[in-house]
Amino acid sequence: MKFPAILSLGLIFSLLSATAAPREWTDQATGRKITAEFVAVKGDQVTLSINGKEYQLPVAKLSAEDQAYLKVVGDTPTTPTPMPSAPSGQPADKVPAAGGKVVGPIETDGSSYYYYLPSSLVPGTKVPMLMYSGALGGNAGMVKNMIEGAEICGWIVACSVEAHNSTETELNQTHIARAVKHLIQTQQVDEKRLYFSGASGGARRAFTANKRFKGAGVLAYIAGAADDEISRSNRFFIISGATDYNRYDTADTFAQARKISAYRLHTEGHANGPNWMLTEGIVWLQAMGYKDQGVASPERVAFEGKAIAWIEKMKATEPCRAAWWANFLKTEGVSPANQAKVGALAGELLKDPVNLAYIKGISDIEEMADDVLAKISKFSEKGHTAPEIQKRCDKLLAEHAQTPWIKDVLTALKEKTSG
Repeated sequence: MKFPAILSLGLIFSLLSATAAPREWTDQATGRKITAEFVAVKGDQVTLSINGKEYQLPVAKLSAEDQAYLKVVGDTPTTPTPMPSAPSGQPADKVPAAGGKVVGPIETDGSSYYYYLPSSLVPGTKVPMLMYSGALGGNAGMVKNMIEGAEICGWIVACSVEAHNSTETELNQTHIARAVKHLIQTQQVDEKRLYFSGASGGARRAFTANKRFKGAGVLAYIAGAADDEISRSNRFFIISGATDYNRYDTADTFAQARKISAYRLHTEGHANGPNWMLTEGIVWLQAMGYKDQGVASPERVAFEGKAIAWIEKMKATEPCRAAWWANFLKTEGVSPANQAKVGALAGELLKDPVNLAYIKGISDIEEMADDVLAKISKFSEKGHTAPEIQKRCDKLLAEHAQTPWIKDVLTALKEKTSG
């Protein structure tokens, strides 16, 4: 659907804001944010989609970051593409692909997937891979949402097309396994650093696949793990909605894996929330993976350099997030080559009491997940709240009444679960 020329960008953003979608976009003039799925770029116009409805607006009206993103994904094919042919003299099971573009769907033994290679990928160097499973199947948009994290960390990211909540469990695992094995055969995937992700039923599939592949960890949205799927040799980054009916389930998984996991709440219900949380999950898993290895490799130094640049970029617009990450890197440790930079960055950002409050707020929410939410239930609970939630939220809101993001999450958490 095209907007008439007479509609203002403000009105477009008002219309788009009415529903949730996978990526956050920013109005350059006002800083107003909306979430929508990228569809296509044609000339100076970008088409975004909300629940199947398409809206068009000028690329120039979006933030510089959004415009840079569009340069990467703007010419992504929207129709299925065949498996690329290997050049003469190269084994047929080695499928080359240029970095910086989403590719797919790639067919393999009756299953298919989309994938993305980071633009910084060095030929011959094996890197981690993240495989995503959506609740309602997979598409190129899911991979596009992972690009920022993939570029910071140098990861290959992918999603299964056929894995779906309505499909039988073992067949879903077969679809995921085929995609993972084909990527290992054809791309520079480090088999010892396989990560899995997904939303809702896709998160449950991610935990199962991680166990079966002996993966390195899971980035889970709005659903938790079975008790036997939590390995102490893994790392888990768990994202849930404050009013999600699965908030007790995700909190229970976090509580079981407290020492090897992180927990984040957004202000929505059973939805993925802002796309920056996905980026943070990828970066967190990468950083903790290097910490666990305890080796200051050139690869680690390069990742830390990109993470520092990412934090520097956040300082002007999102200083609280920048402060959390600077403090995180300083606390968890970085390579000797980056210690001075991280120390200076943390020292600068931690002077602001608002930033300090945000850091404490993240910790307070994790504490609440562990000793309140996880003890209420481990099942889906719709239209539900409890006195202990109200009491803890009120106590924390008294402390965080002015803390960006934290106050919004705590306010939402006081509401009954949706659904």
